Amino acid sequence: MPPAPDAPRSPDLPSGVPDALLGEYAPFGNVALDDAERWPTLTPDGAARLDALRHHPAAPVWVHATGDRLTADDLPVLAATARRFAGADSGRDAGTRDDGRDDAGPGTALRAGTSRTAAGRDVPAWVTDLVERAHTVVPRYRRARDQRRSHARSPLTDLPPVTRDDLRADLASFVPVDVDLSRVLEGTSSGSTGAAVVVPLHPVAVAADLALLHLLVRGAGAAWEPREDRLGLVNLVDQRAAFTYASAMTGFDAASGRAASDVAVPLMARVNLDPGAWRDPADRSTFLRGTDPQVLSSSPLPLLALADLDAREGLGLHPVAVVSGAAHLTPPARARLRAAWGVPVIDLYGLRETGAVASRADDGPFVVVPRRVWVEILSDDGTPVPDGSPGEVVVTTDENPYLPLLRYRTGDRARIVRPHGPGGRVELHDLEGRSPVRYLHADGRWLGSVDATQVLQAAGIAAWQLHQRADGTIDLTVVPDAPAGGAPSGHGPGGASGAGGPAAGSAAHALRRWIGRDVVVTVTTPARLGHGRARRYSSDVPGGQA
Repeated sequence: MPPAPDAPRSPDLPSGVPDALLGEYAPFGNVALDDAERWPTLTPDGAARLDALRHHPAAPVWVHATGDRLTADDLPVLAATARRFAGADSGRDAGTRDDGRDDAGPGTALRAGTSRTAAGRDVPAWVTDLVERAHTVVPRYRRARDQRRSHARSPLTDLPPVTRDDLRADLASFVPVDVDLSRVLEGTSSGSTGAAVVVPLHPVAVAADLALLHLLVRGAGAAWEPREDRLGLVNLVDQRAAFTYASAMTGFDAASGRAASDVAVPLMARVNLDPGAWRDPADRSTFLRGTDPQVLSSSPLPLLALADLDAREGLGLHPVAVVSGAAHLTPPARARLRAAWGVPVIDLYGLRETGAVASRADDGPFVVVPRRVWVEILSDDGTPVPDGSPGEVVVTTDENPYLPLLRYRTGDRARIVRPHGPGGRVELHDLEGRSPVRYLHADGRWLGSVDATQVLQAAGIAAWQLHQRADGTIDLTVVPDAPAGGAPSGHGPGGASGAGGPAAGSAAHALRRWIGRDVVVTVTTPARLGHGRARRYSSDVPGGQA
């Protein structure tokens, strides 16, 4: 017997939109470009293959259309980035950068080798350069310079850490004034902390993720060679509403660090495992079996769901690698995925704001990836802790020209272990990131927390904590998207008192439709809820903490 629907659907809602709050997921409701703009270098053969994928007889209901936007001029830059990641250009700290900016100028001599922080730690030359450049072209640091709070030669540790709330409040102050904004791609960081942060991205910075993925797959002992009869990559979600699309990876050869090949451009797709995302539920297995993706990429819960689907329906998938991110991958989950397909399972840690930070291919420590990323560990009061001591992971990065970040607080916790001499790897031990949490519907179904994230953001909630009691009742503590200081605390079943009540009440009603259970709401302030990426989802129901 099929599961009961989440809630009666209004006849006015577009197909694929499960709740009136989620109208942005109406199919192709946000499409503005044509294919020539999405993939400027896509060949006619590649376009024909992409069109065939879009019209695959068992394809899901595509909701969106998006491309890598890479131009012919971008491909050599991407190839140089791939070489840098692989270590071929590891000594190149001055001169022309991979993104085309010229680093020559005052202070160039200081950029070779390393410099030392106030805490006595050596930092890479690019960090010193970024501090100098930020005080010249990044509004936040130009103001700090003019107000004499810091300057171009300030040690990194003299700069105050940056929070997610800083980005939400004034994103423009972090965007350099000397970059061409005509190529901005818009990403969002939802995470589990609250209202989404819009992140400006450069096409090459996005494609560089593919270069890093190549390096990690190769480092794990797998070979990722494109094949025309298979999807190169599938990105999986498993939720009520999601952006799904078919795309082409026109930067694949450049990102792989090799010369252009005669093999056709590999294709990829973002696919929703939820049965409601398909014209016929049986199409899900037919499509996945027929396209047999080479790399499976997702968070732990959708990957486990796919492993179960493969075992139950005999999909016969044989990926070359599995990549898990966005949430903590437990040793039992890794073992389950490894047993399902017998291939490397790469656990990737990072944020949309910072990009990838560290990875591991076993249950040992995470290793900081070979990008322009510098990791510190700070105490709760923002001061550095000795290496090997636990604290908050704070990231400095200069990979995305539209959003260089100095000392960005992740809210995650770890211990850092650095090599004693030059070279070697920097490790993050005991990393405490987001744990995957699921919620038990009144009809017995498990629902992912990402669905709750969508509802709460659409309702205008800035931050929250969502907990399911052992008896199934939902406790929702919210900070409405209100001016600084927030609303006075209040609570009540299914509603909220005080300022911010309408948004909280709307969220509570949407959650009740989603989960089929009582929802008890408390409106609070940011100070009382806590900052960073503290655990926003939790459950006392057995099996809820996946």
